[in-house]
Amino acid sequence: MTETTGSAPLDGWTAVILAAGRGTRMRSALPKALHPVAGVPMVRLVSDAARAAGFRQIVVVVAPGGEAIAEAAGADATIAIQSEPLGTGHAALAGVNAAGEASHIAIVNADLPLLSADTFALTASRHAELGGPLTFLTAELDDPTGYGRVIRRDGLVDGIIEEIAADLTIRAIREVNAGLYMGQTAWLRAALEAIEPSPGGEFYLTDIVQMAVDSGGVETFRLRDLSEVQQVNDRLELARAEVVLRERVRRRLMLSGVTIVDPATTFIDANVEVGEDTTLLPGVHLQGATRLGQRCRIGPNAILSDIVAGDDVTIGGSTLEGSTLADGVQIGPYCHIRPGSTLERDVHLGNYVEVKASRIGAETRIGHFTYVGDADIGQAVNIGAGTVTANYDGTLKHRTEIGDGAFIGVDSMLIAPIVIGAGARTAAGAVVTSDVPAGATVIGMPARIRPE
Repeated sequence: MTETTGSAPLDGWTAVILAAGRGTRMRSALPKALHPVAGVPMVRLVSDAARAAGFRQIVVVVAPGGEAIAEAAGADATIAIQSEPLGTGHAALAGVNAAGEASHIAIVNADLPLLSADTFALTASRHAELGGPLTFLTAELDDPTGYGRVIRRDGLVDGIIEEIAADLTIRAIREVNAGLYMGQTAWLRAALEAIEPSPGGEFYLTDIVQMAVDSGGVETFRLRDLSEVQQVNDRLELARAEVVLRERVRRRLMLSGVTIVDPATTFIDANVEVGEDTTLLPGVHLQGATRLGQRCRIGPNAILSDIVAGDDVTIGGSTLEGSTLADGVQIGPYCHIRPGSTLERDVHLGNYVEVKASRIGAETRIGHFTYVGDADIGQAVNIGAGTVTANYDGTLKHRTEIGDGAFIGVDSMLIAPIVIGAGARTAAGAVVTSDVPAGATVIGMPARIRPE
């Protein structure tokens, strides 16, 4: 989740995200901008930061066939295609030309997943305040290796020299270009169109800095949080960014009232939400769009992916995916809740229970060693150990329905499709192959109604 200290909407401002690079150093079939950091694609982290800062439009520049990158940036993102790989300046021009009626534009690289909304907003504010043709973000690094160096004369920016072209004196400079530029749209378009190609035929975005110097000066905004400038070009840098962003997430949650017993072994994706007074024990992984209510207790060693849980939920060491849990649910340890399941209020699952694509009604208890698949179970049902809903006939899946207040004896086999009526009972070891009327008791194999 991207947060900001609160900035006014940037009416007329557009953020152009450069995501057309091949990212060959990642050594991956997945485009670099789609690699996740703390569970979120890099391009989405950058676009979310821009949105939170108040930018009204997001333009994502991609190579031909890169539409999935723009889609990952958000449904509201505008796609701009860089028709040929002719450098960052050429890509930026494609983005500016797609920005419509924008008055001002921010240009940013998609491989800066740690940039915050505050940095976007403060850089934009500085640009608007000073009114020059261009403002760009800088940082002073202990180890500036790999970054373009900011050249100053009498304290004023005189240009940027990329490391590949820098001599030893230039490489000793610690102030670097952080990869975020802000400018008035008409000036940026004219500057980008005026860039001369390099000997290799590419157009470099950094050339506009010298143009701004020549046309009246360029301003900078210097980062204080140096982690934000961290680029991701390979798997090592990806891992470093992951560490930084996950620490930010843990810090945000702890400051909001969540107890994390061992932060070093707790892994939480960037978009996860956790309520006050919830406790996360060691070995917990919260992934995707997981949202937990207040006063929950999770773990140790629990994995929750895309789980929505209410208040006062307890989950032992278990794996849960794509499901919804109401208030007071108790699970585990050693359970597996598979996608498409709903557990209503005060459901209790003991150990070694698997649930798949099923609804379990309020106050139902499933003690242990049970498989519930493609089932609709009512309220206050008791399901004994070893019960299996046999939902697959070798070709098709079938559903099981169990009414309110039913009692399913240990080792019952429920052969779907089947309906167990409200208040019905199955004896231990029953193999139930046909519907059971409400209030009836069935025994045997195959199960038959027991005479009263």
